[in-house]
Amino acid sequence: MIRIPYIALPRLSSIDDVAPQLFEQVPAHPIACACWKKDFPYTPRVEMKIAHTPSHLLLRYDVQENSIRARYTQYNQPVWTDSCVELFASLDGNQTYYNFEFSCIGTPLLRYNVKPHEGDLASPQVLDGILTRSSLGRQPIEEVKNGEVSWQLTVAIPYAAFFAHRLTNLRGQRFSANFYKCGDELAEPHYLSLFPISTPTPNFHTPEFFQPLDVLYREK
Repeated sequence: MIRIPYIALPRLSSIDDVAPQLFEQVPAHPIACACWKKDFPYTPRVEMKIAHTPSHLLLRYDVQENSIRARYTQYNQPVWTDSCVELFASLDGNQTYYNFEFSCIGTPLLRYNVKPHEGDLASPQVLDGILTRSSLGRQPIEEVKNGEVSWQLTVAIPYAAFFAHRLTNLRGQRFSANFYKCGDELAEPHYLSLFPISTPTPNFHTPEFFQPLDVLYREK
């Protein structure tokens, strides 16, 4: 089971409050399940780290891939077609779920789903609270093919971003999730997950394949 360590970090006001060294003792988890490899053989190298603080859920993705693209810069645009990393998470035993999606420059999409592909997009006010830092900066990028491109994305998600729930921390929550890397419109489309998915074609909106995560409450 994936564990989410606790970091006693004061309430964040900026992504700069999430120093890179905060993740040094946080374990890395490979996003490496190529569930549709026959049709989509390309598999970039992706690792994810996750932790939580009194006010935020923290994520860091480290990616190496053959090409990158970041066409979209506005909230809730189709970032899954760019170089994209994702967290899909449920707080109620996989009955409903949130999909957090981020392009490689940190452009976010967030929706609360009452069933797969059906739900409400987050408001700009909710999305304003999500903090991101990309090693690639924030400017749009047309597809770049340089053999191998490395990038890192750090995300701080305030608990208020789980906007259909009155969430102030993760204590006692039935937190289950899956983590993804995709790039639907890249030269080499790919679909990777942390936990395996058994569907005939790529589909991340599959809460039945989410796995429970163990939320820890003692600082490492």
